Amino acid sequence: MTSVGRKLHSSKTPGRWTGWLGLIIFFVLLQGLTAPEEKPGSKKAPETKKPAEEPSFTFKVPVDVVVVNATVTDKKGNPVKDLTVDDFKVYEDGKPQRIHTFSLETYRATLNPSPAEVKPGQEVGPNEAPAATLPRFTSFFIDDLTASTHEYYYRMTEAIRKFVENDLTPMDQLSLLTASGRVQVPFTNDKALLLQELGSLYKKFNMSAVTKSSCPRLTDLQAQNIFNQVQDYTSLQVAIEETIACMQLDRQAPGTAQIAEQTARSAASAEFNETQYRNRRLLQTLRQHIRSLRHYEARKSIILFSDGFLFRELTYELQQVVDAALRAGVVINALDLRGLYTASFQASDDLGSVGPELIGKKQSLFTSDAMAQAEPLEMMAHDTGGIIHERSNDFYAGLQRISNRQAFLYVLTYATPSSKSDGRYHKIKLEVSRPGLEISYRKGYYAPKEELSFETRKKEDIMEALQASGNMNEIPVGFSYNYYQLDDSRYEVALLTQVDIRQLHFLDEESRHKNLISLVVVALDENDRYIDGSEKTVDFSLTGPSYAELLNRGFTSKVNLRLPPGRYKIKTVVRESVQSKMGSLTKAIEIP
Repeated sequence: MTSVGRKLHSSKTPGRWTGWLGLIIFFVLLQGLTAPEEKPGSKKAPETKKPAEEPSFTFKVPVDVVVVNATVTDKKGNPVKDLTVDDFKVYEDGKPQRIHTFSLETYRATLNPSPAEVKPGQEVGPNEAPAATLPRFTSFFIDDLTASTHEYYYRMTEAIRKFVENDLTPMDQLSLLTASGRVQVPFTNDKALLLQELGSLYKKFNMSAVTKSSCPRLTDLQAQNIFNQVQDYTSLQVAIEETIACMQLDRQAPGTAQIAEQTARSAASAEFNETQYRNRRLLQTLRQHIRSLRHYEARKSIILFSDGFLFRELTYELQQVVDAALRAGVVINALDLRGLYTASFQASDDLGSVGPELIGKKQSLFTSDAMAQAEPLEMMAHDTGGIIHERSNDFYAGLQRISNRQAFLYVLTYATPSSKSDGRYHKIKLEVSRPGLEISYRKGYYAPKEELSFETRKKEDIMEALQASGNMNEIPVGFSYNYYQLDDSRYEVALLTQVDIRQLHFLDEESRHKNLISLVVVALDENDRYIDGSEKTVDFSLTGPSYAELLNRGFTSKVNLRLPPGRYKIKTVVRESVQSKMGSLTKAIEIP
């Protein structure tokens, strides 16, 4: 077994830790520094150091799979829950595929009864067996990046507050996040804490709206069409006519049309580029959060609060979000914050002189934009088995509807027919043999554009774990600490991380038990700024007796950090490499 440790210290003026995280993990994982060798079960590692070396571990990467969530209902809209794998056929690009795994998952507010709660003679369905012990983890993910207006923030916050007060159960774990990253409340069922955070939530939202031209006034879809030179014969034409009117240009003067067109194109370009940047950031943040949820053992769902966004230029990124959710077992629901909206355009005095024809075309553009903005919300909910609550100003009722739904999802997987990472779209067709049933499922997916290396996957996993809202529980982790004073301004803090090695799977190769364990520890101050951190990699290659001893004693790893006096948040992340399971633990400490 070889142990390689790496350490990175902060500068004298650290920024927010999330801003440093990419550099921290990059250097942590790629720099070849050294650390003491550590034996499993030993109380103290020897002080001798070895040069860093490439891990000798052999990785067996499983065949990549495609995940499909499907809901099946009868003619009355009732869920059908008695289908078997033999009732389904799946096709990719017209070719039949063999189903590898198949299960019926239930996402419901009322948990199944425990054995003690089942009354004599009470019938419990086969897929509603009294074994629901997993908590519900729900992420309230607020889109404060692409918002067209901030007027709904107050009503949304009040609806969340009412939900926490009246509907949060002991089995619920709720987190609050914003797409901008300004709010990150970890999973908790502490109502007092959640209500306290909600009290200051409005002040933390990103209030920076997209910079838009007032002359001409463009919809997002209109700006996109003009920028991409889409020949719809409406977007640019209306923008030119509106520009002439609002700039009060002389229609008969030479070059008027060219000036108006140049102004319209310039406004469209600025609006399109800023909107695309915000939309991309939203999808990246959402995907990152979903990927971190893979390592939670729970019923996992997300409620996305958004008034919609355009995705035609970001189709691949949107499919990545859906694919990440399906792989993580996360159901995405959406609450459309536009509520009971009507896409309308109020003509100004300047535009009133151009006649009803332009006003009618402008109205049409607003209607088309509203429909396009809702598409990605509907797609994410549809493809992952969730629902969308729209065209209602009662946000609290929407939250109740999403929370109280009883969704029965058939989850099946099949091997990817092609291993090429070409980024192409592949069509999926799902059939049910029983006649008269309605089936809803994702209609396709984009293949990855490139293969991720093992090191890249590990780096991404650890980055997401450090930023995750809560502790990952696939691997039980605990830690203790002690410290001593180095000088007037610094303390040496020894952190002992205990890993329940019995939860891990080891590969049997060449009469040895193999796995590669990565351990990352970071210290954050009270403002979540990175102060110090360390990473250690342990390459296990154990004989039978050594493996048995490891199972008996467990695995403890020691990391030393140097910290000034103060209060800190210590976050420990553990990742194993056979099944990519992860565990994490966050704990507050005070020095001295």
